[in-house]
Amino acid sequence: MIIQRIRVHNFKLLKDIDIQLSIDPAKPLTVIRAENGSGKTSLHYAIIWGLYGMDALKSITSPTDIRLSSKAAPAGSPVFIEVVLDFHITDEAGTAYYRLTRHVQETSQVTGSAERGREVVKLSKLTAAGDKELDQPESWLEQWLPKRLVDIFFTNGDDVQKFITGKQEARVRQDKVHLAIESLLGIRQLRTAVVDIEAVQSGLDRKAARDAGGKLEKVTGELEKLELALKEIDDEYEKLTVRLGNIERDQIRKARELEAIRGIGDLDAINQEIQGLEEDLASLEGYQQKNLAAMNGLLRSEALSWTLAGAPLRQALTRLDELKDLRLIPKTSTQILEDRLELRICICGEGLEPGSTHRDEVAKLLAEQQDRDAIAERLTELRYGAKALRSVNQQDFAEARADVLGEFAKLAESVRSKTTSLQTAKERRALIDDVRVRELTEELAELDRKKGDAKFKLGNLDTRRGTAKYDCDQKREEKRNAERNASISRDLAVRRDVGLDLLNLARAVQDQLEGPYVERVSKRLDRMFKDIIGADNGASTGVITATSITSSFDIVVSSQHGNSLDPDFEVNGASQRALTLAFVWSLMEVAGTVAPRFIDTPLGMVSGTTKERMVEAITRPPAPDETPYQVVLLLTRSEIAGVEHILDERAGAFGTLSCSQHYPLDLVHKWAEDEPYSRNCDCSHRQQCNVCARRHDNDLGLRFREESVA
Repeated sequence: MIIQRIRVHNFKLLKDIDIQLSIDPAKPLTVIRAENGSGKTSLHYAIIWGLYGMDALKSITSPTDIRLSSKAAPAGSPVFIEVVLDFHITDEAGTAYYRLTRHVQETSQVTGSAERGREVVKLSKLTAAGDKELDQPESWLEQWLPKRLVDIFFTNGDDVQKFITGKQEARVRQDKVHLAIESLLGIRQLRTAVVDIEAVQSGLDRKAARDAGGKLEKVTGELEKLELALKEIDDEYEKLTVRLGNIERDQIRKARELEAIRGIGDLDAINQEIQGLEEDLASLEGYQQKNLAAMNGLLRSEALSWTLAGAPLRQALTRLDELKDLRLIPKTSTQILEDRLELRICICGEGLEPGSTHRDEVAKLLAEQQDRDAIAERLTELRYGAKALRSVNQQDFAEARADVLGEFAKLAESVRSKTTSLQTAKERRALIDDVRVRELTEELAELDRKKGDAKFKLGNLDTRRGTAKYDCDQKREEKRNAERNASISRDLAVRRDVGLDLLNLARAVQDQLEGPYVERVSKRLDRMFKDIIGADNGASTGVITATSITSSFDIVVSSQHGNSLDPDFEVNGASQRALTLAFVWSLMEVAGTVAPRFIDTPLGMVSGTTKERMVEAITRPPAPDETPYQVVLLLTRSEIAGVEHILDERAGAFGTLSCSQHYPLDLVHKWAEDEPYSRNCDCSHRQQCNVCARRHDNDLGLRFREESVA
């Protein structure tokens, strides 16, 4: 199916939208440019509703009460909502053109909800002779675009990772992948056919056994029971194998989460570390106080005085030495004179009696000496004090200063280091969720128990399966011997043999689809994904080395040394999107499905060369021997930035969606009507017009074209 034209009337804010899509195989891309809030998602939902109705829309959007009309519609006023899709289908008979119309009337209520009438859907085949309405349009559509594959054909950028992320249970993801593969490769229909043929074949076997006689009938019945028992064992074994795989993946995920928490450190050990660091800091602060006291004492020391006043001090000491040499200091004669006067005898032996001439002379000399003693005494003190200063010099203070400052620097660095370590330890402690650690430990223990239980059951089933296979083989041989000895009508024998041939053929085709075809999808997925993310195809470097689809239909991303990566924690958002798109493209290529692929905002988390490679990969025109396809990308201006050259080359049709509510903040021009609504224009990613022009479009270098805003 290739869609040519989309018309939407009154769906949400899409008042009258008319978009032509590219149907050129050489340019399979249609680009619809629209900023957030302009109607991209509404258009996406409108097409889904037009094809499948409300049931499909509810399965995607979740809410049970979905309103199709604009919330700006007045209460009590009926709104006619319609979506029209023109498309064509090419098969062995040629190309046929069709028109699908779905419409409904909806009336908004004062409460904000809406009453909706009965949906009317009409599918017509367009011919030169006129339109021919087809019966049961949903059944026709189911053949071309199965409703169960709406996620494949219509992808929302926010949900694009749903096939591979761990945000949902592994079984749900596997079912999505399995359903997509089954439906597009025709495995489901073939599996149903195999079951039907097996039932017919069993009936023919029973008839042949009855025709041949009691012994063969008995053996055939016994074989049927054995084969049924074997099938039940096989089914149980497969389910248990899938369950074991889910348990192991869950174990890996929880173990990684636990390792991430424990990698931060043990809580008790961190508390001890914090206590030790706090004690070290207290001790260092004590040493710092002592160091500051030593620094203060050094600043008050004679060593600093000597350093600052060394030259005058040296001059003064020299002068004191000179005075000493002149015997001017130390001064001791005053005491001697006082002693002689008291003894009344001079040191020369003369008498110093009161009133005598000699005594008067000595008294006069004593008075003169006493006037000079104050200065001499001070000079004497200075000289004796200077003896201590002579042992201190400038070098002593410099060394002491260097020692004190060096010690201070070491202490400051230690304090900084310890403070940083303390802060880091506290931050690590804050990251530890002790409750979660206990939960994970208990969950892992329970998973380990379940894993052991599953392995034990698998071992028992394997033994039972081996025994059942042996019993079946023995019973088949017994049946063949009975058939050789029995007489069966020719007609019944032919019918039975033909049925057996058909069954073998159907089983062979089923094996082919479930084996080699799925392997082809897996290999194409791996190639395309690596091309998008720019991985080394030699698998010698880089984190991601391979992707594959397992036998249990899970998409696995492998890293170096064969380890699998957890898509939630170890595969970034851009790679998640790339992986899902690669899966969808690969599956549709291998299945040979001609169908449109709508993607809303696919490049929201992608940038740079990865964005270029992704757009290159999903818009590459098919080779002549490849299945044609159609891709519609709903992009914002920021998504378009950097890939304009690819869109120039690959896109065969363009359009732009805008919303009146964006005036005047973003839209430059006011439209004719005041009510909020969205409309489209024919502007490409390199153009702007009276309808879509935005405030920064000139900065982007977009060319202006005239278009009516009426």
